[in-house]
Amino acid sequence: MRHRAACFLAVGSPIVEQRPQAEVAADTIAPAKSGLSPAIGKRQNGSVSGKRWGVPPRQIAPVALVLGLTFACAFTALLLGERDSRRDSEHRAEVAAAQIRGRIEQGASLAESLSRFMAGVVGPGVTSEDFTRNASRWLSPAGFPAAAWVEKVPASRRATYERRIGHPIVTRDQRGRIVPVGSRSSYLPATLVSGNAPITVAGIDLGGESGMAVALARANRLFDARATPLATLRDGTRGLFFVTSTQRFTNGRIEQGFVVVFASELWLRAAATDTAALQLTTGGAPTGDRVIATPVGSAFTEAGQRFDILVPRTSVRGAAAAMPWIILAGGLVLAALAGALGFNAVRRARAQDELDRIFTLSSDLITVADFDGHFTRVNPAAEQILGYTEEELIARPYLDLVHPDDRERTVAEAAAISRGKSTMSFENRFVRKDGSYKVLEWTTTPVIEDGLMYAVARDVTERRQAEAELERLADEQAALRRVATLVVRGVPAAEIFSAVAEELERLFEAQATIIARREPDGTMTIVARSGSARDNMPTGSRLTLESGMVFARVIRTGRSARVDDYSHASGFLGQVTQRTRIRCSVAVPIIVEGSIWGAMGAGTEREQFPADTEQRMAAFTELVGTSISNIQARSDLAASRARIVAAADEERRRVVRDLHDGAQQRLVHTIITLKLARRALKPNKERGSELVSEALEQAERANVELRELAHGILPDVLTHGGLRAAVGALASRMPVPVEVTVAVDRLPAPVEATAYFVVAEALTNVAKHARATAATVRAHVEDGMLELQVRDDGVGGARTDGSGLVGLADRLAVLDGGLRVESPTDGGTLVTADIPLPG
Repeated sequence: MRHRAACFLAVGSPIVEQRPQAEVAADTIAPAKSGLSPAIGKRQNGSVSGKRWGVPPRQIAPVALVLGLTFACAFTALLLGERDSRRDSEHRAEVAAAQIRGRIEQGASLAESLSRFMAGVVGPGVTSEDFTRNASRWLSPAGFPAAAWVEKVPASRRATYERRIGHPIVTRDQRGRIVPVGSRSSYLPATLVSGNAPITVAGIDLGGESGMAVALARANRLFDARATPLATLRDGTRGLFFVTSTQRFTNGRIEQGFVVVFASELWLRAAATDTAALQLTTGGAPTGDRVIATPVGSAFTEAGQRFDILVPRTSVRGAAAAMPWIILAGGLVLAALAGALGFNAVRRARAQDELDRIFTLSSDLITVADFDGHFTRVNPAAEQILGYTEEELIARPYLDLVHPDDRERTVAEAAAISRGKSTMSFENRFVRKDGSYKVLEWTTTPVIEDGLMYAVARDVTERRQAEAELERLADEQAALRRVATLVVRGVPAAEIFSAVAEELERLFEAQATIIARREPDGTMTIVARSGSARDNMPTGSRLTLESGMVFARVIRTGRSARVDDYSHASGFLGQVTQRTRIRCSVAVPIIVEGSIWGAMGAGTEREQFPADTEQRMAAFTELVGTSISNIQARSDLAASRARIVAAADEERRRVVRDLHDGAQQRLVHTIITLKLARRALKPNKERGSELVSEALEQAERANVELRELAHGILPDVLTHGGLRAAVGALASRMPVPVEVTVAVDRLPAPVEATAYFVVAEALTNVAKHARATAATVRAHVEDGMLELQVRDDGVGGARTDGSGLVGLADRLAVLDGGLRVESPTDGGTLVTADIPLPG
């Protein structure tokens, strides 16, 4: 059993108290021999509590129970006392609210009665004396000090209103004196008043009182009273107004106005006869009185205004206040006795609690397994790492969770452990509940007499994955370097394709790889293959793209594609996949100069390729595309050079032929004629003169033809007159009118010569093939580029692969220029050349 303690303590959690080794071993082994060790892994809360208080949970439980009951009873008694006190305070608040509400309702009713009185009197209407008399008769018994009938007077009607009442509209200043009101956009003067404070005189403006504007806006129905918030008026009186909308008949004319009744706060608070301390709030705003510390409140809404009544809560007194302390004192005495009884078990429980804490809180997987292949105990980290519950891990043999490729090694290692071997480091893969695998590194110690093995496993999945990823990246980079070396060396394309196919087979563990070139007829030609495709799909064979084939998807979409299941494939595709044992495949396009040259694919008999396979294969397609571009560039360069050499040879042959058939013959004829003339001059002077004349004529013709030959190679007019003069000379010899616009002066000699030959070749095509009636030649320099255009109105359809245009393209390429030909049928021909200027 000492091995068991050593195994658990090896996790690394520190021992708090330094104690002799024999004492620690005794404390650790004793619970295990007494049958308590299975509690490991099930006492997390107890271990933390025991560590804090110095006693194990089973010893703390009686003390905790007594203390819990004590505090619960004391708290319950306290709550009951507080509840009764609060209920009494709430009752007083509700009574006060009902009493104050009665007066609010009374004030609103009086305001509505005055409104009906104002609207009910016709003829001359209600006079000031009538209003004062009735207001005093109705308000005084109820305790309301003042009332008034007010009108809304805009600033534009102020003078008219003041003439009507006989004095200005007034208000109270900061000292409480009656003074004329200042300029405002509108006024609310009291036309009829009861004469009592705070509405003492007619014409006093109530528009500035707090909440009056809101109350007026809400009093939009006749005889419907609305209350303003509690506020302090200008004369120092504190209270609120009841406002109702009404009408007044005066000599057959209806005047709109409002009846206003004032109620003081003291009069409202006096209604609450059973409460000495009271706080009254309207609309959530405090009254300005001292705030009650622990209030109990009641609220109601009347006359469109919310009223909050707060009264102080009565404190707990008498027996109700003493009861919680009596209960608490008795419970503490009982808890002290229970604690004393449990103190003797502290030392024995401490070692077990420490073991439980290590087992429970360890981030590594800790297990106990028997020699029959079952876990008997696992810690909570097992559920976090593997995803199974403890019951699920114990219910099945642990070999069921081991990766099939690792089971044989695991069985052999378990057998060695059962014979007494201790394992310091052993790795295998365990399947998680979600189907993924975890790589675990085990350290195991056996206890032969108990038939158990104790093990700690560390999750090294991320580390192994990182190592595998680095190894994979290194392999890929090495493969890419090997292929890139072949590309740089310029080896034949077939050798590069074959190397790429073999690298793909090795890196992606594929059964077959294929590189195929896209053909114009919609098929694909296999240019390289490896694996099982080597025997079934030879190089040079054609592939007919069928629906469901991965190459067909790549060619159709221009993007990477994959097929994860060929089990239902039929026809040629089904035969090929059966022969090559391919279950799924991945392919990526090979792009050369912006177009799909072909595709590269890999197949495997596994369930599917990893998700990043397409991205990894794309790096190889770039090298293949570069190789193809290089090969095509070398081929195009060789062809261009061959055409230039052939053109030069042909030009030399033409010069030789023209010299031989033209100028040379005429010169020979001249020589012979001159010899004959020399002979004839001796016997016959007249005949000699004729021969000499003929010789001169032939010599002159030879001279003209020699000039024409020199002109065909590089005209003198270009050398001395520049491009404008040379193009003009060409145009003058054309059989059709040519409009020339050359907006350039002298240019570098190579540029002028190339531009001249472009125009000469284009005009030659106009004269020979275009059947045109007119042509134009334009040349200008823009942004450091000479732009030439030769346009005709002929039949069009010019071919760009003719030797003349191809030669021009090659000549322009020498100067990094370009040639474009637009020649639609029956649409004329446009030849455009761009030549960059040096510097």
